[in-house]
Amino acid sequence: MDIPKTSKAMVLTEFKKPLELLDIAVPELGPGDMLVKVDLASVCGTDVHLARDELSMHPPTPIIMGHETVGEIFYLPDSVTADITGAPVKVGDRIMWSHLFCGKCYSCKVLHEPVMCERSRGYGFSGAAELRGGYAEYEVVLAGTDFVRIPDEITSEEAVGACCAGRTCVNAFDGLARCGGIRQGDSVVITGVGPVGLFATVLAAQSGAAKIIAVDVSPTRLEFSKKWGATHTVNAADYKDSAEKVKYIRDLCGGRGAEIVIECSGSLAVFAENLDMLAYYGKYLIVGQTSESEIPIVPNKIQRKSAVVIGSHSGDIRHYIKCLKFVQANKDKYPFGEIISKKYKLADANQALEDMRAGIALKAALVND
Repeated sequence: MDIPKTSKAMVLTEFKKPLELLDIAVPELGPGDMLVKVDLASVCGTDVHLARDELSMHPPTPIIMGHETVGEIFYLPDSVTADITGAPVKVGDRIMWSHLFCGKCYSCKVLHEPVMCERSRGYGFSGAAELRGGYAEYEVVLAGTDFVRIPDEITSEEAVGACCAGRTCVNAFDGLARCGGIRQGDSVVITGVGPVGLFATVLAAQSGAAKIIAVDVSPTRLEFSKKWGATHTVNAADYKDSAEKVKYIRDLCGGRGAEIVIECSGSLAVFAENLDMLAYYGKYLIVGQTSESEIPIVPNKIQRKSAVVIGSHSGDIRHYIKCLKFVQANKDKYPFGEIISKKYKLADANQALEDMRAGIALKAALVND
């Protein structure tokens, strides 16, 4: 099969400006490189912030965004015969892949935490000429990138959540487990039930927690969280006074507060407020914070409660695989595919970004014609 000479792509040519539909030359493939045809590229909240230059990172433009991608193998070099698990792969198979980590730095070799790799090469954040973003017809998957074949019985809509929110939460829950995890009968509060919060909800639902309390300002998200295992929902917009809201949530937890609080909202105010929801010896798992801004907190609230604070960032191929297995095992119990609430043509990526920002779409996804 002939490799196409160009690929249509929605390109971020300049921060805070609309994406442009451009024809990008397909770069010459190096030894071991694959070319995939994008099947489904979901829009991450990170993309919404990246386009408006609201993140701590500021990669040079032009950029093809999209790091949550299910792709069908279009060109497969002879040197690649199997995915990271050893499963055979062929042209036409659907795959998902992690960022490319060097495998040689301190984080990779000593810490065994490639997400902290000092020389990583990302997808969805690189120069447009490299064609390494999902907002396109085709995408290059560089040699050495860890990838996994998606089982045939999982739809692309069910699988794509594992590309970012799912693997991020699986990694976070691994970190939580190292600190004691969720015990039988625990109360879990999850602040923010966008895609990350939804995966935190469903993982908590399978953990033996007695109560899973979803907190958000979106009635749509809160209602949807019930399908993913939330036992209680709290609309934060109903409370003008923070202390009243905190008391209500603590009372739901028997008056003692929550044994586990998981922050997925990204709000600095919520981050600080959550410390008041923690029970004594509680665990505070932080997954959703991306801002470089500051907010005052009272360290004594952590010390006095003997609380454990856990930060977790992203995930590597281990967490993609674990999340896919989780989805495969529980797909008949939870509507994973429904997280994609609206699909858009590639050329309509700007509308998808706006609908994500406005909360119109729980999770937008781009599809090629």
